[in-house]
Amino acid sequence: MAEKELRRLKRRELLQMLLVQCEETERLSQETEEIKERMEAVMQSYERLKKKLDIKDERLNQKDKQIADLKRKIEEMKSAEEAEQAAAVRRRPWISRNWQVVPIQRRRTDAEQIREDGKETRITAAAGDLYG
Repeated sequence: MAEKELRRLKRRELLQMLLVQCEETERLSQETEEIKERMEAVMQSYERLKKKLDIKDERLNQKDKQIADLKRKIEEMKSAEEAEQAAAVRRRPWISRNWQVVPIQRRRTDAEQIREDGKETRITAAAGDLYG
């Protein structure tokens, strides 16, 4: 309102305007308090959720570490298995030119030969002994 209009108002009208303004101020103060209370409740809820998420995050990190350990162990087991298979391939019987498996004949030691026939004979392997 303009200043001239305010000067023309009667005292009663000015008091009514002041009363309306006070009521409006009171209502706004109550709304502000309610909003503050709601905001505080939301913040408390947020803090609780944050704590729960932190706990779950820790658990997930532990699970990730366990998974990484298990993966590492699996890789170690795979590499050990591959090494064992490679060793088995080296120990497997010879394969002839026509793809028939020919068992390798083990050379007998001198002591084994003596035990068998009672004579001391030296055994030497010829190329044909190894391949059948």
